[in-house]
Amino acid sequence: MIDNLRKELKEKRILILGLGKEGKSTYAMLRNLFPDKKIAVADKNPEAFKSIENDKNCKFITDDKYLDEIKYYDTVFKSPGIPLKDTDTGNAVITSQTDIFLKHFGKNTIGITGTKGKSTTASLIFHFLQNSRKKSVLLGNIGTPAFDKLSEIDENTVIVFELSAHQLEYVNNSPQVAVLLNIFPEHLDHFHSFESYAKAKLNINKYQDESSLFITNKEILKRYEINKNPEVITIEKEIIDFEPPLKGEHNLFNINAALKAVEFFKIDKNTALDSLKSFNPLPHRLEYVGNYGGIDFYNDSIATIPEATIEAVKTTGKVNTIILGGFDRGLDYAELLCFLRDNPDVKNLIFTGKAGEIMYKMISTQPKNGKEHFYAKDMDEIFEIIKKHTPANSVCLLSPAAASYDQYHNFEHRGDIFKNYARKFTRNTDKT
Repeated sequence: MIDNLRKELKEKRILILGLGKEGKSTYAMLRNLFPDKKIAVADKNPEAFKSIENDKNCKFITDDKYLDEIKYYDTVFKSPGIPLKDTDTGNAVITSQTDIFLKHFGKNTIGITGTKGKSTTASLIFHFLQNSRKKSVLLGNIGTPAFDKLSEIDENTVIVFELSAHQLEYVNNSPQVAVLLNIFPEHLDHFHSFESYAKAKLNINKYQDESSLFITNKEILKRYEINKNPEVITIEKEIIDFEPPLKGEHNLFNINAALKAVEFFKIDKNTALDSLKSFNPLPHRLEYVGNYGGIDFYNDSIATIPEATIEAVKTTGKVNTIILGGFDRGLDYAELLCFLRDNPDVKNLIFTGKAGEIMYKMISTQPKNGKEHFYAKDMDEIFEIIKKHTPANSVCLLSPAAASYDQYHNFEHRGDIFKNYARKFTRNTDKT
């Protein structure tokens, strides 16, 4: 890959768009290829350049006009999450780590995407491969930029690549094995519409050929036009004769998708299933925090859409208090609120953030059905409400149905704050 990439980019005017984790990884790779080449880096935040500010062969573009110069470059390495929907890109070729990586390593790659479940499924696939002693790497949206793993990859390596819609938006290559778990409304603040979001997700399948495998659910096959060149397998609910470490019916589908993916690389199903017993679930996904002050606390901060919250309540069972809300992205909460209204166990609904305001106003127009509705501005107020209204021997669930970046860096930060509060939660014995 390195030699081919050097030839491809040698005469190109290159711009790195966004200097977050992936942008820095791209910069390091390009500097390795071209120590003295003139390149440009654009980021809205001037603080992002601190780590490379002494590079005399680098042009820094920042502030509100940081997108204006894209059209003057031949090749633009776009970082995920930067929207270009109203930007004049001229004749620039918009590419990314994901697209370059799949172009050169797609035949070795299992790509996983979906609105929900992709990190768990990617981790399961990697776990199955590792336990079968198959040389493999795990990278992508799960936290490791693809270029950071180049030194660990050879022709025998199976690459497990978690792919977000942002990463798939501008790709022109697909992985050999593509897993598309589901598509729900999400990231509507970034994409023009739900349709454009779904189109980005479907790029995981768009460029596959007859030697490829596409694993997806029946609903996607009914609703969307897919590339039918690859073999197509539908995800079913895996039947397991032991208690899996992953809670919820949705995870039985994730397990099945992971098994189908590794079977393509000759991993025995029974061997993979046996190794499932030693799989450690990822944090912030129906994570049991512990019993504090007589309450069982569960952290499901990853639930950023209503569908995920509904599944969390069904899986956890007998939830007394649920915490909802955060950053609003224009999602429809009506089905979720009807579900909670009709759930006999849920007694206390605590709302927060702009999304919480919207939900609070919506549910206030409905019959209470014996439930209490609260609005809290922050985690301090949330836990004061829990102390006063959540009885001992009950369940409190954080499953927000909304994004986190109104008050928190990301869903992990939100979940960690919740866990810290839960672990300090106490109350006088006369109130339990």
